[in-house]
Amino acid sequence: MRSDQIHRALARGMNRFEVCQLVSKGVKATHKTGSRFENSINDVLEYLGTHERPSEELPPAQGAKQLRTAA
Repeated sequence: MRSDQIHRALARGMNRFEVCQLVSKGVKATHKTGSRFENSINDVLEYLGTHERPSEELPPAQGAKQLRTAA
């Protein structure tokens, strides 16, 4: 069931917002025209629930400007 897949993804240390964002991006990247949208969602949730997250943070993108305080 989909709720089991969501709980497995949440158990990996992600919060609900992060799961929603990753599912959205994953479905956009993997959905095949002509197939059921629900199957694409289930595939992405299955992936999130079974694969480990990288333990280290990604470095900032090149060319990204550092934010400064307004004051």
